[in-house]
Amino acid sequence: MEINLRPKRIIVVGASRGIGFATAQRLLDNGAEGVLLAARNREKLEKTVSKLKVGENQRADILEFDITKIDCQESFIREAERISELSGGGVDGLVISSGVNFDGSNWKGFNISESDWDRVMDTNLKGVFFLIRNFANFLHGLNRKGNICVVSSISAHRDMLSVYQISKASISAIVHAYGKFLCERGIVLNCVEPGTTDGGMLHTEAYTDGIRPGKVWNDNSIRRVIRPEEIADVICFLMSERGDILSGSCVLAGGGCKGLHY
Repeated sequence: MEINLRPKRIIVVGASRGIGFATAQRLLDNGAEGVLLAARNREKLEKTVSKLKVGENQRADILEFDITKIDCQESFIREAERISELSGGGVDGLVISSGVNFDGSNWKGFNISESDWDRVMDTNLKGVFFLIRNFANFLHGLNRKGNICVVSSISAHRDMLSVYQISKASISAIVHAYGKFLCERGIVLNCVEPGTTDGGMLHTEAYTDGIRPGKVWNDNSIRRVIRPEEIADVICFLMSERGDILSGSCVLAGGGCKGLHY
């Protein structure tokens, strides 16, 4: 199936590795005119952008950005707009793939420190919510259509024992609620909820991803970890011209993960 991206110049936040990097490449592969990779660490971004395969009429730029600094978000969007104009027009897409984890298994989340709670919530929930809001308001102020896609987690469907699970369940609920109303403004908001994905927060090098050899991953039906490129393909579909009929949807991509509450 051919994917026709709805937005053409897209910000990818949390793009220095894993799903974020894979998404930036898939967006370029599917015809994006420009991608802007954003993350906290500029050095990592510079290494990442050098690995992208960029077409003759495409651009890939980087911009240092900390999603937890809410008062800097609007200036970040304006700078992204300035950079985007170099590829022929204003920015009209946003993928948010940033996140931090905290191990909440076996009641560890019940004993979390306030500082660790704030660190996870500021990144995974507060920062994401305000960036959705600020980018949507930016597009609406210019009467410009666009797309926003958030990377949530399969943890949104598990018992909320950890702050990570609480943050992801909350952001999935926010996307589900606000997506219905933003669509009326021409802004399509969706999210994907990946299962355990290679190259992410967990150390999965010893497990097979379906291509490399390794141990079986027993937490899902496909019995392997998910490749970042597979999640990136889902994101591209949600950012395509077909994605508007899903506005407000959270697509669970867990490989038939077991032990979930649907």
